[in-house]
Amino acid sequence: MDCDKIESEYVLSKFKIRKKRHNKKKLFVILFTVLFCVVLIFMYFNNIVNPLILSYGEAQVRELLLVSSNNAIRDINDVSYQDLITINYDSDNKSVTSIYCNSFSINKLSNNIALTNQQILNDNALIGINIPIGTLSGISFFIGKGSDINFIVEPKGRVKCDFFTTFTSAGINQTSHKIFVRVQSEASLILPFTSKVITHSVDYLVSEFLIVGEVPSVYFNTTNLSDLYK
Repeated sequence: MDCDKIESEYVLSKFKIRKKRHNKKKLFVILFTVLFCVVLIFMYFNNIVNPLILSYGEAQVRELLLVSSNNAIRDINDVSYQDLITINYDSDNKSVTSIYCNSFSINKLSNNIALTNQQILNDNALIGINIPIGTLSGISFFIGKGSDINFIVEPKGRVKCDFFTTFTSAGINQTSHKIFVRVQSEASLILPFTSKVITHSVDYLVSEFLIVGEVPSVYFNTTNLSDLYK
């Protein structure tokens, strides 16, 4: 009886050891499978999905930046050339003696454009951009199809306005003076495994004036408005 009992206990103990080893192997296989799937998903998104979304989303973000700039620049229609520039003539009113830029008006206009642009960008960025789920498949046939998935667009909080000017001969003793503003803005496209900062720059004509009279040649090489500041 004692021998049978000992043998039975030995067999049971051996069975438990085998079962424990089997469970460890099973757990290892499960963990390895899960890890392998995670790596595959990461590689799939990183190599296939993200480049497609970046290409698809970048176009929408650039359009958003352009719309924000266009809407912010509408106020310049109310700005006259005389608000920004002062021209002084000689006693005969035939030759230009000096051209001055009103720094206060320029800076005020620059701040208004930048703040308005930033506010419009913030409001639209809260909506984000929508990308069809078919695009995530990486299969060209399904690109642009299916329900939309929303991705975040994060404004960087950087909208910069730079003014510059050009003088162009428009005939005998006539000079076309144009003032432009360059609006530069940034936004980030946030994706599951990456992000991209997208920049956009566009030039707008602020004002144009035909100066009648001889303009000193020194002004024809002037592009920076700061050279004309009082």
